[in-house]
Amino acid sequence: MTNNTLAKFGFVVLSLLLSGCIPHNIIDEVSLMHNIGFDREKKMLKGIVVYPNYQQGNNSSLISALASNPSNLREQLGYKSQYKVEMGQLRVIIFGNKLSTYGLAQILDTICRDPQIGIVRIVITNGSPSKIIQKTLNESPLYLMNLIDQSIKNEGIPESNIHTIYDQYFGSGIDMSFPLLKVDSSGKVKVDGMGIFKEDKLKYKISTKEALLFKLMTDRNKSGVYNLKLTKNNDSSNIGVRFLYGKHKITIINKNNREEAKINLVLNVEIAGLPDWMTVENEKDYKKIKNELEKSISRDATTLLNNLQAKNVDPIGFGRMHKINHNKWSEDNFYKNIYPNMTFNVSSNIIIRQAGVGK
Repeated sequence: MTNNTLAKFGFVVLSLLLSGCIPHNIIDEVSLMHNIGFDREKKMLKGIVVYPNYQQGNNSSLISALASNPSNLREQLGYKSQYKVEMGQLRVIIFGNKLSTYGLAQILDTICRDPQIGIVRIVITNGSPSKIIQKTLNESPLYLMNLIDQSIKNEGIPESNIHTIYDQYFGSGIDMSFPLLKVDSSGKVKVDGMGIFKEDKLKYKISTKEALLFKLMTDRNKSGVYNLKLTKNNDSSNIGVRFLYGKHKITIINKNNREEAKINLVLNVEIAGLPDWMTVENEKDYKKIKNELEKSISRDATTLLNNLQAKNVDPIGFGRMHKINHNKWSEDNFYKNIYPNMTFNVSSNIIIRQAGVGK
């Protein structure tokens, strides 16, 4: 036997010996969480967990428990499961309205220290997470995650995952924001805007239209549909404007001893459902659509920024941008004295790439 062959043989034997030392679990003998909801109930922390039950043909099962803190909650959930509860496959965390307004610090501090938790979508809901989870129990275990992913990738919801949340929560000069879920009148779960936090408490909710404007001012991905009402002579029609791609730039300047945030948007769009009395091939119509769209987006974005300012929440991160040019920056001073007096100047440049005629 040559030295090379002997080395290969030794490597195989060593691998077989070491594989026996690695801790392992049999997949159908653990409760792998896919979604988990947290809320407050009777002044305690309530957790409700969804996991695939391989003993029952991969159907999803639920367990819930009450505890005084996150560590005890996991223990209480374990007492109600026939198998060990593991978080290795966790996809979505849902915070209920009671817990969101009470404060998420205890939960966020706990999950950020758990190495088993990977990239997770974190969302809030208007009511109880139980309602959301019950409505998706008969769906695929990945249904909720796919629903949120799709809204972020193709619709008007800004990027939000556990890493962005940690950056917003533990960093300074920016406030946390989460996608908001609700059950609509037909009993379907849908994304319905965003929740904006101050420190760890929910302070303000914005609609899907406002979330899209928020996304245009923060994300590299600018997908989403904006509705615009067009009028010409005695005709009027609502058209859908889909953002294809674009860019944004925010600069903060001092003007007359007052901070001004200048937001410049360059947006490439596709227009769907253009009425037959208006066409982009007509130069006059083209300019009218472009001008009205630019004015409408700039006006709506300014209104959103003023509303966020009035609630003293800053999910855009103006504080973080202001901090870059101020060595003696103080977060407390910024949000008490500078942000409330800041003015906003939004300008948008629309480039129409595609257009289709509707009825």
